[in-house]
Amino acid sequence: MNRLELLIYERVKTNPRLKKRIVDAYQRVLRLVPVRTEKSAYPITARRNAFFGFHDKCPWSPDDTMLLGHRFDVPLRMPLPDETIEVGYYAGPGFLEFHPVGRTRAWNWQMGSQLQWVGRSNRIIYNDFTDGAHVAHVVDLEGGQVATLPRPVAAVSPDGAAAVSHSFARLRRCASGYGYANGADPDASLLLPADRRRGLSVLQLETGEGRDLFSVADIAAIQPEPSMQGAYHYFTHPLFSPSGKRFVFFHRWLEHENQTWTRMFSCDTNGANLYLFPTSNIASHLAWRDDRHLLVYGTARPWGSTYRYFLFEDRGDGVEVIGEESFTSDGHPQFSPDGRWLLTDTYPDRFRIQRLILYDLQRNQRHDLAKVKEPFEFDDDLRCDLHPRWNRAGTIICFDSAHPGQRSLCTIALGSLPPGAEPRSL
Repeated sequence: MNRLELLIYERVKTNPRLKKRIVDAYQRVLRLVPVRTEKSAYPITARRNAFFGFHDKCPWSPDDTMLLGHRFDVPLRMPLPDETIEVGYYAGPGFLEFHPVGRTRAWNWQMGSQLQWVGRSNRIIYNDFTDGAHVAHVVDLEGGQVATLPRPVAAVSPDGAAAVSHSFARLRRCASGYGYANGADPDASLLLPADRRRGLSVLQLETGEGRDLFSVADIAAIQPEPSMQGAYHYFTHPLFSPSGKRFVFFHRWLEHENQTWTRMFSCDTNGANLYLFPTSNIASHLAWRDDRHLLVYGTARPWGSTYRYFLFEDRGDGVEVIGEESFTSDGHPQFSPDGRWLLTDTYPDRFRIQRLILYDLQRNQRHDLAKVKEPFEFDDDLRCDLHPRWNRAGTIICFDSAHPGQRSLCTIALGSLPPGAEPRSL
């Protein structure tokens, strides 16, 4: 953002409706300015009418030979209750051969069906809507049914032993882009339900047994804020630490004026050692760097209302800014397997251009790998964020993009970057 845009943003950032109207009007005028649809330092391979989902999961198999994805033939609109899309994986040279393993009715454009690998195995898990309930299927590479869990999953532990579950029906009411078009929750209409069965749970994948940890009422009662009164509360964005011993989650509440506030908590997998991070009630996207540190875009108490990428210490006082001079807007971060690089993106700018970014954490240098233009119709809950993700070797980047004209699953092959080497950049 330039100085004028930053000034306006600071004035309207707590008024989502006004901010949205200003951004739409601004981009509608500037869409008339011709800009290139794609500019990249590396060749981009696009698989049209396909996408993976969010930035917090690795879509590659443990041996990096298969790439998970959703394939669809539905128009650009919100999903219908009985509408299905394919789930499967790409393999072969260039990851171009699609192998379906099933279909799902529990999906959205932002996170898909929570499709992911089960630990270091070749088993795949994804959410579905079956017999009037959201469930999670575990399948093999041929689509053979291994198990069906009685609840949907949002995050799976690195060893594949456990998963975190929450209510997607509740998300549909307050964050429709992240919920599903079907399913019921008896407490979905309640602002602050106390039933832990529809709160935050941990499932054992081997047995399907669940342990109900917290209701939203439990979490809202911890250091309550005045803005929570009369607001709609929900859980989202759970993510296991690299060791799987703890996980982080967002507690969000939606005020009457459509302002959403966020607190970030971490806890052990049994709910013990609950910790509230000092985020000043603003947090958007996160990534574990290691078992002790979490990167989050948002605010931190020592910095007041300043938005930045902050590296927090789990259960500690340490907070530092990452890329203070390089990042002034939100993105979807993920650390490289060796910890040297931060991979992230940007939302569409005034010309609808999204950027794919590598940040060198050793040299504090930003490298823009690609710029792609998102068509105007990909907006609001239909948007196509890049949500970039590393493969396990740190040599290939996967991201979703609409710059080809359709939502597409894209890859860029970086190759190995020896110590001290820098990637090509724009």
